[in-house]
Amino acid sequence: MPITFKPPLWSLLPTVLVTALFVTLGTWQLGRAHQKEALQSAFDTAGTAPVTSLPLQPPRGDALTTHRVRVEGAFDPQRQLLLDNQSRAQIPGYRVWTPLKREDGSWLIVDRGWVAADPDRGRLPAIDVAGDAREVQGFWRPLPEPGLRLASDPCAAIGFPRVASYPTREQLACVLGAPVADGVLLLDAGLPDGYVREWTLPNPVPPARHYAYAAQWFAFAATLLFLFIKYSLKRLP
Repeated sequence: MPITFKPPLWSLLPTVLVTALFVTLGTWQLGRAHQKEALQSAFDTAGTAPVTSLPLQPPRGDALTTHRVRVEGAFDPQRQLLLDNQSRAQIPGYRVWTPLKREDGSWLIVDRGWVAADPDRGRLPAIDVAGDAREVQGFWRPLPEPGLRLASDPCAAIGFPRVASYPTREQLACVLGAPVADGVLLLDAGLPDGYVREWTLPNPVPPARHYAYAAQWFAFAATLLFLFIKYSLKRLP
């Protein structure tokens, strides 16, 4: 019995539009995967990238992976912060933020790495560091932004080290009593006076996940076309 292809007219436009949407989304995910692979490659070789002086503003976008700076100054061990809610391998902890006073009198925050939190939240880890002049270097990044910023003000707290939850530049300036650079320096793993430093890309989504998303969208497109063709084939009487 002969078969003819006779799709309902009402189904043509929706099928074309939805299929094009699925293909577009899959192509976009492939592009993101390739971009992430390039970023990861740049990040992996960033340890040998040229070290520059500190710019006025932290880098944005792709430059986050390779921008390393060198700064001279002295730590202020008396006014350190512990960035709260920083887990590692499902262990709760903090990131140690130590102010550094530069030779020109300006201030910036140095992230010295991760430390585990005591089960008793009232007992803070010992994070002593010498306040002598030194040279530090590492990745220069924007201050981290939480998905949801809680109403907290480290400037209103008492004592040091002081626990803080993603403080803003203005809050850091209040804590230090002086303007602070708009960014944070992630201390290189090879330098002393640091803790666990396993710096990663700012965006945690790996290329493999983007490839999986792309395959999913292309599969949707293929399934839609298969169903469209299947239900459009009619047997002639």
